[in-house]
Amino acid sequence: MKFFTLAAFAFAPMFVNAIPTRRASSSGFLLQNGVDAINQNNQFKSLTTSSSCTAGENACVNNEFAQCVSGKFVLTACSSSLICAALPLVNSAGTSIACTTQSDVDSRIAATGATSGSSGTTGSTTSVSTSTATSVSAASPTSTSGSSGNGQSSLTLLSSVIAKGFAQNGQGLNTSESGEVASLTSTNNFINFCATVPDQPLTNGQQIKGGSCNPATMGSIPSTANMPSAKFVSPVNMDTIPANTSFTVSLAISGISTGFFTNADSNYFAAPQQLDSNGQIKGHSHIVIEALSSIQQTTPTNPTKFAFFLGLNSKADSKGQLYANVTGGLPEGAYKMSTINTAMNHQPALVAVAQHGSLDDAVYFTVVASGTKTNGTTKAVASS
Repeated sequence: MKFFTLAAFAFAPMFVNAIPTRRASSSGFLLQNGVDAINQNNQFKSLTTSSSCTAGENACVNNEFAQCVSGKFVLTACSSSLICAALPLVNSAGTSIACTTQSDVDSRIAATGATSGSSGTTGSTTSVSTSTATSVSAASPTSTSGSSGNGQSSLTLLSSVIAKGFAQNGQGLNTSESGEVASLTSTNNFINFCATVPDQPLTNGQQIKGGSCNPATMGSIPSTANMPSAKFVSPVNMDTIPANTSFTVSLAISGISTGFFTNADSNYFAAPQQLDSNGQIKGHSHIVIEALSSIQQTTPTNPTKFAFFLGLNSKADSKGQLYANVTGGLPEGAYKMSTINTAMNHQPALVAVAQHGSLDDAVYFTVVASGTKTNGTTKAVASS
């Protein structure tokens, strides 16, 4: 059975009293899970899109998955022939919300021994709150491994990957610093965060210039011994090169497994950061050259305007270097050249600690008319 399950929780109170802590025995919580599922499904029948709700609350409304955003339920339709319903968990106390068939709902509840007249430790009716949820199950009630194939196709969050630290906003801790702001918090890994910004479209693998919300997770973070670093070999800082003349950029790079890049038109930010067998980020670099008013410019540049941009998609050579040909060169002027080191889906490289050296490099150089002398010399960077 394929589920369209957004999250699965041990439910906390939203409309009525909370369900008390479950007994440890499986027979105890299984019956209670069935009772809770029945009660929740009965409660869902009374909900409408105009029902009051609390931000982060999940439920079923009109047989569609519903999440409370800004005090109103936002609905997501299930696939054809499926309905949204509460299901009892099997391996732990609680229930899940899923898009499934009515027959599946009936059989799962029946397997717990619960009926419409059953009473477990409580008969209270309740609904779902992501702000107070404490446990999550897999789409398959018996699945516990976050690395399984099912885990990567399931629409249910696995309990094994819940980051409990995300529930802390960082305030009041011994490590807090003056002026710190509170972090957003979540007990379901922010899986539905983009539903809280309905005015933004999903990034969905595209480069959306008007802004978007990206639901992809950050992914694997390398150790501090495997942080990327780069340094321009040519041109060097404060170099002078002839105008309108092709030249080659040489970049030394380390700490990143180069040569990995995805389709930037369809897979932009569309997958988590990944590491190779040596623990290094699988990715690539880019160079961007921006024109300056002068080499002494102190005002910020405009990121939407640049003189040259190129993705360095090849693997670094035996010297650990990447190259780019600037065919035709550049007009006279002052320039800033920077690297952008990224993971394979083009997101900026993510590393293990906040305090670290720059993962990128930048140099400044001047382009002059052929034959012009600067500081007594005329320099050129030969294009290979």
